[in-house]
Amino acid sequence: MTANSKQREIKLKDEELEDVQSFTYLGSIVTSDGGADEDVKSRIGKARQAFNTSRSVWNSTSISTKSKLRIFTTNVKSVLLQIWRVTRSISKKLQIFTYQCLRRIIKIYWPEKISDRELWARTKQDCIPVEIARCKWNWIGHTSRKPTSDTTRL
Repeated sequence: MTANSKQREIKLKDEELEDVQSFTYLGSIVTSDGGADEDVKSRIGKARQAFNTSRSVWNSTSISTKSKLRIFTTNVKSVLLQIWRVTRSISKKLQIFTYQCLRRIIKIYWPEKISDRELWARTKQDCIPVEIARCKWNWIGHTSRKPTSDTTRL
C-alpha cells in the first residue's frame, strides 16, 4: 500500500472496507469520479427493456393513445427519470430516447417527420428537463414536510 491509499483506508468493526471504482446504491450506479454516464446508460437500458416488454401495448389498436401514454409514463419514464445529476449531454440522451419511444407509440416512422414541438403537442408530454425538475421539487417538498428530526432532512 502506498501512503495515499493508507490515508483513504476506512475500517468498519476492525474490518477494512474495499475501495471500489463504482457500486450500485438504490438502483443508481455511483462512480468514484462522481460522473453519471454509467448510471444514464443503465437507466436508458432499463427503460428500453421496459418499453420493449410492452411492445404488444404499443402495437395494439384497441388501446387508446391516451392510455398508451399513461402506461409509458408509469412504466418507462418512471425508470428513466430517477437521475439527479443532469448535464446538458445527459438531458439530450434522455430526450432522444423519449422522442424515439413517443414516435413509436403514436406511429411516426421514418421517413415521416414531425417536429419535436409537434410531438410534445400531440402527446401532451413535457420535455425531460421539466420532468426532472418536477421530480426534484416533489422530493424537496416531500422531505421538507417531514419532522426536523428525520434523517432525510439532514
